[in-house]
Amino acid sequence: LDHSGKNTILFSPDQELDTPYFKSPKLFFNFLSDQYLLENKKLYCLIDECQYLPNASLFLKVIHDLSHGRIKFIVTGSSSLDLLKIKEPLTGRKIEFTLERFSFREYLRAASEYKYDHLFKIPQDIDALKDFYEIYRKDLEYHLVSYLNWGGYPEVCIEKREERKKKYLGEIVTTYIEKDISQFFRIENISKFNSLIRLLCSQRACILNRSEVSNTLGIHFKTLEHYLSILEGTFIITLVRPYYTYVRKELTKMPKVFINDTGIIRNYVGMDFQDLKSVEGNLIENFVFTQLKQHADINIFYYRTVSKAEVDFILKRGQWLIPVEVKFRKRLTVPVVMKNFISTYKEHVEYGILLSQETFDQIDQVYILPVALADFLEFG
Repeated sequence: LDHSGKNTILFSPDQELDTPYFKSPKLFFNFLSDQYLLENKKLYCLIDECQYLPNASLFLKVIHDLSHGRIKFIVTGSSSLDLLKIKEPLTGRKIEFTLERFSFREYLRAASEYKYDHLFKIPQDIDALKDFYEIYRKDLEYHLVSYLNWGGYPEVCIEKREERKKKYLGEIVTTYIEKDISQFFRIENISKFNSLIRLLCSQRACILNRSEVSNTLGIHFKTLEHYLSILEGTFIITLVRPYYTYVRKELTKMPKVFINDTGIIRNYVGMDFQDLKSVEGNLIENFVFTQLKQHADINIFYYRTVSKAEVDFILKRGQWLIPVEVKFRKRLTVPVVMKNFISTYKEHVEYGILLSQETFDQIDQVYILPVALADFLEFG
């Protein structure tokens, strides 16, 4: 993921990938041997944006094998599509990490005066969670509105001045999405590509009907599929599949589309919310998704019946299922479809979660929690 802070973590080297010793693995190995005397030492080599290195997987494999594992690479890239090309030849030789944008809790650590190191197991810590919300509610809601407006790109998050936030966010979209992605994947019709992003931003947290999108934008179905795979592979969007017990049905049904950062939505469709009450429901749902996806051990689905009743998210962890619904209405009741899901899958569902604007309650097996707490939950 670009602009997520990889360079800050890596302190990446000044050398560019087109320097002479990158021409072949042997030359690079000889260069490292000459400069760093590798005989009995381990060397850690950092390469940023590795997708630009031709035949990167073979290059890294040859050097790894020549050095008998003494050279350790820390390699970054902004596209999972091209990093996929690196993975296969390096089986057994690599550990992978995905560096996400700031989650809401990470943003709070950068923006708030309070420490936010808390995590609460549901349902065990529900009383402690309620006390926590009562203490920090105003601060949480204030910063949540800012996070919804600006998203989680670190450079944008840590900047205090609004004009600079706009500038940084605009530069990220211009350089990464409209320039780097378009050029790297040789997208011929950049205008249509940008129109697709704008359309997806306006339809965030909605079911993606590819045929309708293809007709609306006037692009071929295969081109649309190609563009969607690029946007998902470069961490701009995530497509969430419906939950079914039969995998074949899951793969053939339409996914829901989520934008992986609300700052991108702001840049493409414009928005500026002053308080939590004015935030649109589908943006809140999109926010909830971005926080849930931080849990690496959880698979996320949505649930939809034949009659089109829907549960926003189904979290799957091993054999356990957790239905999650987002509701911002004043009068809160547990949706019938959620009750039915819990009943149907009762052997695998211990509880459900309904995320509200500010309500804290419990109805049978469903915990009603304020949405500002979405990133503080640890699912037991």
